[in-house]
Amino acid sequence: MTSFRKKVKVKASHLDSFGYWVKTGAPWVWINAAAVSASVMLVVGLLLLIAVRGMGHFWPSEVVELTYIEDNGQPHVISGKVRDSEEVEAQRLTESGLDVPDNVETFERILFKTANRDVTGQDFRWILSYRIQEQSTPPEMVVLERTEWGDFIGRVEAVEESGKTITTDDAWALFLERLDRADELREEIKELERGEIGAINYQLERLRLDRRELELDGVMDPTAYAGIERQEEELHARYRELEARLGDLYREIRRDAVRMRTSDGEEVQLQLANIVDGWRPNSMNLAQQLGHYVYKAWMFVSDDPREANTEGGIFPAIYGTILMVLLMSVVVAPFGVVAGVYLREYAKQGLLTRTIRIAVNNLAGVPSIVYGVFGLGFFVYTLGGSIDQLFFEAALPSPTFG
Repeated sequence: MTSFRKKVKVKASHLDSFGYWVKTGAPWVWINAAAVSASVMLVVGLLLLIAVRGMGHFWPSEVVELTYIEDNGQPHVISGKVRDSEEVEAQRLTESGLDVPDNVETFERILFKTANRDVTGQDFRWILSYRIQEQSTPPEMVVLERTEWGDFIGRVEAVEESGKTITTDDAWALFLERLDRADELREEIKELERGEIGAINYQLERLRLDRRELELDGVMDPTAYAGIERQEEELHARYRELEARLGDLYREIRRDAVRMRTSDGEEVQLQLANIVDGWRPNSMNLAQQLGHYVYKAWMFVSDDPREANTEGGIFPAIYGTILMVLLMSVVVAPFGVVAGVYLREYAKQGLLTRTIRIAVNNLAGVPSIVYGVFGLGFFVYTLGGSIDQLFFEAALPSPTFG
């Protein structure tokens, strides 16, 4: 009995020891859980950082008007948005040729988005905070988003129709009214160009390829070309009608313009055909700011890019990615399932089976971008040109596969 109690005590003390706890593997479970938790927190933090810094781009930040002392000592009125700021050492500013006050080690430097790139030649500039004399946020300041040359910041002076100034007590309200008209015309132009005119261009291209194929086949019979010529004449006649209609729409959208005044007093005339949107950020309440934010975020994911993909939206990229993933899933998934079932249940062990399994493991272990680069180089640049030469000679020199 005494011996049994000793064994129980020894076993109990053994269970309570730290070494036994380590041997059970419990610490590694906790360490793994902590690592997973830390990873999740890092991912969430990264997403929040992207949301704050990236999505903050769509928030209608206020427009600041400054009286700034330039390098020549003269005051200059500028307007824009504060994008960033940093502390700069006085020695660094001195080495760049700037005169700075003595006995000050660091200065605040502000990245200022002045916009109006077509007027001033620059979109951003650095300014030193100690050179700012006056600062205000006038409620009448307007930000215009344009199809080219980036944003424009200024005041609405007047709205013009066919070169004549329209007399009104509220130029801003009239501007918004005419901008809505321009948006409707812009959508109509886009639908006409991409719809009916695009369809005619496609049919004309198909007829051109048919004619080219006949020429490559050595067909000399005029009757073989008569049908193509008749269809081309009908399409060209329809194209001329649509072209005239398109010209009328372009004349209508170019009818109106807005005369803007920059902070330094320069007047600039802007065609409403080149203006996408306009807003007064300094006079917006919270509800209007939230509505503007949601609208701009939606336009970013649903609109087409502009100005060499530096402005506008990313809809084509999203659409192409989703379409490619869906198509590849539909095409590849059945083959993958069938191959997996066959290798696991029916395939006999041998050199071929081992080779296929090694290939599958390699596919799973190599980043997809590597296969993308290989596919681009091999299938497009190497095989693509040969395929075009063999099967799509009529379309050359325009590439079909390579």
